[in-house]
Amino acid sequence: MCAGAIDGTHIPIVAASECHAKYVNRKGYHSIIMQDVVDCKYLYRDVVIGWPGSVHEARVFSNSSIFKKGNEGKLFPDDLTVELQGVEMSPFIIADPAYPLLPWVLKSFQRNENQPKRERVFNYRLSRARMTVENTCGRRKGRFIRFRKCVDMEVPALVNVVLASCILHNICEIQNNDFLPQWEESERAEEAVVGIDNVNIVECDAHNIREALADYFS
Repeated sequence: MCAGAIDGTHIPIVAASECHAKYVNRKGYHSIIMQDVVDCKYLYRDVVIGWPGSVHEARVFSNSSIFKKGNEGKLFPDDLTVELQGVEMSPFIIADPAYPLLPWVLKSFQRNENQPKRERVFNYRLSRARMTVENTCGRRKGRFIRFRKCVDMEVPALVNVVLASCILHNICEIQNNDFLPQWEESERAEEAVVGIDNVNIVECDAHNIREALADYFS
């Protein structure tokens, strides 16, 4: 039922000519944010690019079309619902702690010293599955090495260039073009635990789904 993984990364840029302060991220450099959803075949399925680096990933997510469709129940077909451990669930995407826990967005249990084994097993499996989104980004950068460095380009033009690289990357993956291991660059997302305000979501469904999966894996 896992349909993909979502992640947020920062694309380094030269200081913007206007309102440059808002492009400074938490680490102190200028960037724009890229939110991407990928599948198990290293294909980009949804991409949002262009928010200033100072904006929280949670805000980018809450203003994206995938968030709106997910909350309206329009992201996946209705006939894909299944029952697991007595809990009804639809397809979902997996995320890191920066994202909210929703019926269609699952993230790890909060870590603590006395964490039950079933929760640790779930977290491990989710973490392993999430490597797909990091690997996809690494493969795209491997093909287009310009994105490994700070890009000196106006933001609107850069957005189009990054989108084009995602499309070309998908074409390469679909056509099974050669990819040399030495091209790959691992990409890790910043894991900031933040919330999304004013989201009228009943979280019990999401918790029940995560608990059912934890029981299944254990």
